[in-house]
Formats: sequence, C-alpha cells, structure tokens
Amino acid sequence: MAGNIGQGGTPEKRPVVPYLGAVKVAAVVMGVMIVAGLGILGVTVAKRLGGAGSDQPEAAVAVAVPTAPPTAFGEVSLQLPPRARILDMAMDQRRLVLHLQLAGRDKALMVVDLESGRSLGLIRLEPDPLQP
Repeated sequence: MAGNIGQGGTPEKRPVVPYLGAVKVAAVVMGVMIVAGLGILGVTVAKRLGGAGSDQPEAAVAVAVPTAPPTAFGEVSLQLPPRARILDMAMDQRRLVLHLQLAGRDKALMVVDLESGRSLGLIRLEPDPLQP
C-alpha cells in the first residue's frame, strides 16, 4: 500500500494503514443500509397514503355456523322497563341486543334470546364517576 502522494518533485511515502480495508467495507455496508432504510420508509409512506397500511384492524369476516332451522314460537311479549324507548338494536344468530333509553337520561342494553324470545338480562350503562 505504499505509494506517492501529490504531484510534487519530492515523492512522499503514504503511511500503511492496516485497517483501511475494514473501514471501506464498513462504509459500503452502512451506505447499503441507509439506502435500504430509505426504500422501506418510502414504501411505508406510500402504502399509508394509499390507505393500505391503516392502523385499524381488519373487519372480522362473519362465518356462517350451520344451525338447526328456527322453530316457530308463536307470539312473545317482551317486557321493557317503564317509559323505555328502543334506540338501536343489534343481533347475531342467537342473541338480540336492544339499546334502550330508560326513564330520565339513563341508558341500558337488554339481551334477548332469539330461540325462546325471553330477556336474558338488562345491562345498565352508567357514567364513570371518575370522569368529569
């Protein structure tokens, strides 16, 4: 690794550096890592701007579970709490959930069994006392 430095009339010997090859390899590896990191960053930004990398979990796919055909149950009366109004409802294959506005400003969820038509229970929704 000895050689001349400069173009002058007095040739100077270059000092021998034994670890210079390792420094060059390290510089090349770091350069490749920087380029790869920028590429990954660019792809991630492009996906998020395009909507493909959203933080929201994917919606669960409903799977139809084979069940026995529903049986007729005739007319069923469901007792709601006094002065309650149904705000919303949701159901799956076995349960109906009624979102109720009770007397005053209280709200509750009533769970109804679809096979028997009877109420399984009432869940009262109360504000958190620690929240202002």
